Amino acid sequence: MAAREVALVPTFAVVEQLLHDTAGAGLTESTRDRVEGVREQMTTALAVAKHAGVRVGLGSDLIGPVQDRRGKELSLRAALETPMEAIVAATRTHAEILGLSGQVGVITPGAQADLTLWNGNPLEDPELFSDPNNAVLVIQAGQIVKDLR
Repeated sequence: MAAREVALVPTFAVVEQLLHDTAGAGLTESTRDRVEGVREQMTTALAVAKHAGVRVGLGSDLIGPVQDRRGKELSLRAALETPMEAIVAATRTHAEILGLSGQVGVITPGAQADLTLWNGNPLEDPELFSDPNNAVLVIQAGQIVKDLR
């Protein structure tokens, strides 16, 4: 993957959601062990990919009524890496993967103005990402879309 510049975007939040609500996903309880095995293998794959120099982004495939749990992906990745590595993967690295380097994913003049302000320091408490109510200011394309300050 590294040699061919193929990126990896694991989605730990999907697996976590399946473990959280196995029945709600239409799976039997016996499936839980297999899902836990998948989570373990994904964790190993993340470490192997990073060691091999693969670009690893951060995204979530959560859809429907659990979309408000998409921030959990940042919390989960921060537990496997550092909180800063998870943030960089979600912003700068993911922008590079999408071919939008310098346009999004960075705070710099001329870049699209997307920014989130949290009610704490996510570098010290990455669980802040798990609850969308912790986002007190959200700016998208230069427009304030949420302001709880």
